[in-house]
Amino acid sequence: MKKVFTLIIVLIFTVASQAQSKTAEDVAINKTITNYIENFFENNYDKMNESLHPRLAKRGFNSLGSNKLSDDFPPEKLKELMSTKQKFEVERQSNIVENITIYGNMASACLRTGYPRTRWVEYIHLLKQEGTWKIINVFWEFEKNKAYETN
Repeated sequence: MKKVFTLIIVLIFTVASQAQSKTAEDVAINKTITNYIENFFENNYDKMNESLHPRLAKRGFNSLGSNKLSDDFPPEKLKELMSTKQKFEVERQSNIVENITIYGNMASACLRTGYPRTRWVEYIHLLKQEGTWKIINVFWEFEKNKAYETN
């Protein structure tokens, strides 16, 4: 009976330890994605770039209802874009990170974001190098309005 009790205690601590570890990883991934999007909107390239892998691939669909791919936005092109777009303060942003999935040193998540009248979803892939999560891939699509939906 002592052996069974000991085994149960060990299993409980193992499961609790793994749950805490995953929670810590989820928090780190959420922080990486939030840093990326908040600083993108605020036009703070240097701070945003802390979350990006140098080989970032970012692209999406050009406009609402379009299946036409945008140009690629590697970090350098994002810097150029951010120098010309309007700043959007954090207080006015709504950035929701969902569906974080982790496998070893890679992860994926969904980011719901955008401006007040234009919203989109970004699917984000991350990798962990030297203990830090970096975004390596972003693919977005604008949320469809009723006018753009097809049956």
